[in-house]
Amino acid sequence: MLTFYYVLANKLRPLQWLWLVMAIASLGWLGYLLLLAPVEVSQRWQLTALVSFAFLLNMLLLTLLFDQPPAAVSTKDFWSRLQYRLRYFFRYCLAWLVTLLFMVILWLFLRIALGIIVPLLF
Repeated sequence: MLTFYYVLANKLRPLQWLWLVMAIASLGWLGYLLLLAPVEVSQRWQLTALVSFAFLLNMLLLTLLFDQPPAAVSTKDFWSRLQYRLRYFFRYCLAWLVTLLFMVILWLFLRIALGIIVPLLF
């Protein structure tokens, strides 16, 4: 799983500025919906803006945290091996957290598609 995220982060690394610009734009859109938009428009599109911001923030998190694998330890020292294993364990836990966040974002997107977009089209 970690190698998947390392490869994905390396492929998405050149697009990091795009994720940042789109995250700022979706945050601005969410701010507009919360502060200035009419109530019916705001209620309809707030969850969409929030989910898009969460997705883009998660993509930024992925590209920043999994850009390089930790360097392997070749020494026989107990503490350096323990540190390496702890770093590996915490990165693995972080990979599971990012995966769970993507699954929650996907679930919310499906809720949006069924609750908001489908009635608009049909």
